[in-house]
Amino acid sequence: MSAARHDSKLFRDLMSRVAVALFVLLVSGLLAATLVRMAPGFGMDERMLDVRLGSGSLQAIERQGAEHSNILTYYWQYLRQLSRGDFGVSRSTGRPVRELISERFALSLQTVVAGLSLAWMAALAAVAMLELAHRGVNEALASLVAGALLCTPAALVALVCVYIGATPAAAVAAILFPRIFRYVRDVVRQAGAAPYVVTAHAFGLHPVRILAFHVAPPVLPELLALAGISVSMALGSMVPVEALCDSPGVGQLLWQAAMARDLPVLVNVTLLLAALTIAANLLADTTRSTWEAQA
Repeated sequence: MSAARHDSKLFRDLMSRVAVALFVLLVSGLLAATLVRMAPGFGMDERMLDVRLGSGSLQAIERQGAEHSNILTYYWQYLRQLSRGDFGVSRSTGRPVRELISERFALSLQTVVAGLSLAWMAALAAVAMLELAHRGVNEALASLVAGALLCTPAALVALVCVYIGATPAAAVAAILFPRIFRYVRDVVRQAGAAPYVVTAHAFGLHPVRILAFHVAPPVLPELLALAGISVSMALGSMVPVEALCDSPGVGQLLWQAAMARDLPVLVNVTLLLAALTIAANLLADTTRSTWEAQA
């Protein structure tokens, strides 16, 4: 009976998190549309300056801009269209937004996954080496490299990768590495100072065994939470990286849409990125809760 109540509690917690995630998703789309509407230059269309257009074409452009002037009305109509699978039409390109996103999504997903994998492997390898070596000079060197990368703007990292011929995934990894490394190093250092770890060292156990079986399990829930957060960091870094590296992904599309005040594209891409971020954090939180409950 207690197990059934426990499972029921986990299910209710999951449903509440899903409800909150859906609410955050809807609000994020509305806020994105509002920010675009309040941005300087909204409503100005360079096509209005084209002397080749007639009065009928100019009036059609004005009516199209008027449809987006009321954010609440536009967002409600957008949600109704979205429920039917219609993402709308891009104002700047005149193409369906679904086609624009589907053409670029695979490349952006590849960039994000590769960048996350490289950053996590580099951070975990660096922490493991520092934990096994126990040399002050290595600790100082790793902190210096991580601090330098942490202070470097994402745009500058992307430009350096362009100059040296590195891939956008390498730029994403360089941006994420110091953030992941510093957090992982802190939690591993705290776990390594626990009394049972000190006792294991006193008994002469091999450092690799201590790291794998005494240090890693307690910090795994915190690493799962960091994994969800790192997804949002990777998605955020993807925009300047793809824009500056001229990578034809969703990040570049979002940058171009922001420059053109393309509201349909901006809202759809914002909802897509928000959905990926929320899904990653929801999965990480659920896995962490299940792990802690079983432990």
